[in-house]
Amino acid sequence: MSDTTPCICGRLRRTSRALTRLYDEALEPVGITVTQFSVLRTLSRMERPTLVELAEATAHEKSALWRILQPLVKSGRIATAAEAGARAQRLSVTPAGLEKLNDALPHWRAAQAKVSGTLGEREAALIALLKEVETHV
Repeated sequence: MSDTTPCICGRLRRTSRALTRLYDEALEPVGITVTQFSVLRTLSRMERPTLVELAEATAHEKSALWRILQPLVKSGRIATAAEAGARAQRLSVTPAGLEKLNDALPHWRAAQAKVSGTLGEREAALIALLKEVETHV
């Protein structure tokens, strides 16, 4: 194969893994991953969504999201509740989950500041570009 064009997907995936490591290391003292932090944060902003609704909001596949949620449910940070007559369970962040989210926030902010410092004035343009790619691909 002679094509030397960089693979956009490959580059984004490598960058994503590097960023995930950075944020996971920052959040390690509070015992959650950046994926768990992001899901807790999104869920805390929603009104008791179903798994499908949360999956749509976080751009996760339903079964992958359920695997992410399991440790949070088992640790009492997320509650599930079935409603009478409804097939889907509703999800909510518990007080313990909100406490964990608040404990994690300064660590997340430190990682965020490190990435922002690297990006500098290009940060807003990158966010806009990523959003455009996300919505048009």
